Parts: sequence; structure tokens; C-alpha cells
Amino acid sequence: MNVTGFSANDVKFMKLAIRLCKQGAGYTEPNPLVGAVVVKDDRIVSTGFHRMYGGQHAEREALMDIDARGATLYVPLEPCSHYGKQPPCADFVIEKKIARVVVAAQDPCPLVNGKGIQRLRQHGIQVDTGCLEEMYRFVNRHYFKYAGIEKPYVTVRAGVSADGRLTDRHRNSRWMTDRQLRLMSHSFRGEFSAIMAGVSTILEDDPYLTIRQDWQGKFLYRVVLDSNNRMPDTLNIFRDQDVSPLIIFSSKNAADKKKKSSHHYFISPALDPECGGLDLEEVLVVLGKLGIASVLVEGGGALIDSFLRQRLFDEIILFTADKLVGGRDSVQLLSTGVVLSEAVELENRQIIPLDSGYVVRAVKARHPGGS
Repeated sequence: MNVTGFSANDVKFMKLAIRLCKQGAGYTEPNPLVGAVVVKDDRIVSTGFHRMYGGQHAEREALMDIDARGATLYVPLEPCSHYGKQPPCADFVIEKKIARVVVAAQDPCPLVNGKGIQRLRQHGIQVDTGCLEEMYRFVNRHYFKYAGIEKPYVTVRAGVSADGRLTDRHRNSRWMTDRQLRLMSHSFRGEFSAIMAGVSTILEDDPYLTIRQDWQGKFLYRVVLDSNNRMPDTLNIFRDQDVSPLIIFSSKNAADKKKKSSHHYFISPALDPECGGLDLEEVLVVLGKLGIASVLVEGGGALIDSFLRQRLFDEIILFTADKLVGGRDSVQLLSTGVVLSEAVELENRQIIPLDSGYVVRAVKARHPGGS
């Protein structure tokens, strides 16, 4: 945790700004999560956060109706310096005569990328950067990946038994996890811009892939990988497209080229015959160009295996039931397997215990094997 050169109050107020930004989770993408705290004489004068995509930015919400002359502004992300859906925050900070701005991280967006900090300093405002940067980067990890390479942050979600099985020996997955775990699983969907599933899951379960929790006003894409374009349009996935648009990916080699959605893309098959299906890199590129900053991959087993084995995921969430299933024919995580030296390594693990199991959440190791 980087606090070198910052006072205890700097750390305290930046922690608050980071906590505030979390209140916008699920609503701001592809924009970042940002909170703001205005402090005068070591006393909090005002706060704000970015509530939804296209809405007022955190700095403007915190500074709008106060006398901020001589105050310090704590904001985790560098204030923007360009016109988008909102005017430049850097100009508004200057207009409000802020004396000092404490920033956790520079904005990687090419339209900003240091220009906001530079503008503030050119107008005599003291800008100190790097306060709790690592903490903020983790909280805002969807944005930092998307803004950097214009591909969505990928989280794999799976319901498994305690011995890592996705199904029983007859390939049945209902209900591997109980209602408590399933409800919590649905609550995670709101954090993301899109949910992805393979065609086998759609055909077998006929899900809606919508949000069943209290995420009012949440806009969510649904993504289905259907290589051979075989989904009938009578499935539930074709419903509710006004609030949950459907994106379909099929192979350019599919016999049926009829589009079944306004977002239906025919792309390259997987380069590696062992992976089967579609070129997942190309899928992510297309999603990025659509402004989708994060995607939750929910199955089935082959799709999850491909994302894990190709290291195209950033995070994994396992809803683990307190039951053993076993069976040589059951589907398991990373079913194709890798040698131990190429094991998929994880870090920043969190474990949430529940009555009937537990949730494990971890990110892909940045430097696997300690290299």
C-alpha cells in the first residue's frame, strides 16, 4: 500500500474516496469508478461519486454547491481534461479555486493520460499522485484493463462441488449449488457489463441470463457463443432485449449465416483445434469495440476450460457447495488439464463462508511461478 510522502489524513480521506467510488459499481462502465472528498482545515466539506455512465462526474458532484477556495480535493483518478458526455473536470476544479489535489492513479485513457494533472499544475494547483494507488487499481480493475487495451475484463464464474466438479457423472449440473449460493451468484452479475455463456448451456437450461436482484436501471448485455448458429429464436435468451441486448457470435464457416440479433457477428473459428469453438481473442476485441468493459463468463464447461487454458481470464469466482460428487465422467474445471509447471496460478484470494458452502474469488497471478 503506497502511502510514502502522504499524511495520515491523506490516507484516511483517500480511503473514503475509494469507498465512495464503489457505490457506482455496475453502473458506470465503460467509464471508471470515481469518488471525491473535499476537505478544508482537516474537515470534510463535501463528497461525491460517479453514479452512472453519462452522468455527472464525482468531482463536479462534490464541488458543485460549495465554496471550495483553498480546499484539498481527494480523488482516486486523475480529473479528466476533455469534453465527453460531461465537460472537463480539471477545468471545474480550477474554476472552484482548489489549492491541492491528491490523486491515487493517473488515468490510462489516451484522452487524459496525464493531461488533467498537467493542466491543474499549470494553474498553480498542487497535485500529489500515488496515494493508495494499488488499492484503487484493484477496486477499479475493470476500467484499468479496458482503458489500457480496449478489451473487457474477464471473470469466470462457476458453481462447483467441493472436489471441483461442475456436473455429476451423468453431466447434470442442476442443482450443484443450493439456492443461497445461486442467489448470491446472481447478485454478482450486476458488477459487469455483460454475461457470456456457450450455446450448450443456453440450449440445455434455456436461461434468461438477466439480473434477478435489485439492480434498478442496470443495462446488461448478454453474449452467447453459438459457432454453428443453431439457437432457435424461441428461447428465453431472445426476450427482454430492450434492457438486456443479445450479442451472438457464430463462426464465419457456419452453414447458416442468417442474423438472429442486431448484434450478430460471424468471426474466425478457434486457431487451436483442441480448443474448438470460436477465436476468443476476436470475441473480446469485438466486445471492446462495443464499449463493453467487463464480462462474466458463466459456462458451460468447455467455454470455461477455454478461457482458463488460454489464460484469457482475469478473475475467477467459484461458488463451492459442501458436497462431493466425483466420477471420471463428470465435468470439472480445466478439464483438459495442464502440466504442473503450467498450472493456472491465482492471487488476492478472498473466501466468503456461507451456510451451505463458500465463495472463492481470486485474480489471475500477474507473475505466475514467482517470475
